[in-house]
Amino acid sequence: MVRVSWESGVVVKTESSKLILDPINHIGSADCAFISHAHRDHTGAFIDTKKTKYSTKETIALFEAITEKKVKNAVSCAYGKPLKLHQSELKIINSGHVFGSGSLLLNEKGVTFFYTGDFNFTDTLTQKAITPQECDIMVVETTYGRPNFLFPPREEVYDSIVDWAAKTIMDGDLPCILAYPVGKAQELTKLFNLYTSIPVVTHPSITKTNSTVNAFGGDLTYYDLSREGEELIRSKSCVCLFPTSYHPGTLKMVYRYARVAIVTGWALSFGRRSADDAFVLSSHADYDQLMGFVKACKPKKVFTIHGYAEDFANKLKRKGIEAEPL
Repeated sequence: MVRVSWESGVVVKTESSKLILDPINHIGSADCAFISHAHRDHTGAFIDTKKTKYSTKETIALFEAITEKKVKNAVSCAYGKPLKLHQSELKIINSGHVFGSGSLLLNEKGVTFFYTGDFNFTDTLTQKAITPQECDIMVVETTYGRPNFLFPPREEVYDSIVDWAAKTIMDGDLPCILAYPVGKAQELTKLFNLYTSIPVVTHPSITKTNSTVNAFGGDLTYYDLSREGEELIRSKSCVCLFPTSYHPGTLKMVYRYARVAIVTGWALSFGRRSADDAFVLSSHADYDQLMGFVKACKPKKVFTIHGYAEDFANKLKRKGIEAEPL
């Protein structure tokens, strides 16, 4: 018996336990929690000091680096290594979303439950695509769950970003890119490291996440904005990575010669907004990837969450798959 519901997070209730997945704020009445990755909107359970939290060691390390708080009562999980939770077996696999991100497989009495969390079904410079898992019950994130969300080939986007940065430097300006400190910032750092000789200067929040990745064996090369990066910025011969919390206008007040680009899948909808340029690059699956992934997992029942959950559930039902938004 596996029952799925929503209580400010995905609740999975079995005969032996009650587990909450990526709760927004706290664990509540559940016995324990699973945290899929280190983006702020998924890490609320880490602040609970009493109940058990399951997550990858990489996600725990990122959270501690970002918040400068120690996580208590956490079970540090490794990809593919089974764990026991009462009568259930848990296993975390790489979701392909960001460094340390995981999807959860739960098996109890022959019933397999699969929670994707945020995931990516294509390889990137820093992550391998998620691997489909056959299951009975599936909870899939549908952030880009409408047919109009079809991302361009990643290699083309990479080329466009590099060309834009190089041209900006040649024009005597400073290329600044707004990106999520966890995930997109590492992918962009790797992009410039691999395919250019352009130095990467990082805002301190991105320096923290890049440093954490390197502590686990990563090979990212970057220069912190508040230290050695200052001289590079004055020379206007580098690319600068800032968190998405920065407004382009604010950056231009500090660096009057800056050109600002934003890198996000949502650029398909809102374009460049107040930035000078925008590039469609996401750590999530687009519509076709979502549809292909669900089919490959062959679930008997699908619950959809986030983004266009109702729209995507309706699309699945039209294809003969039992589905409903959670």
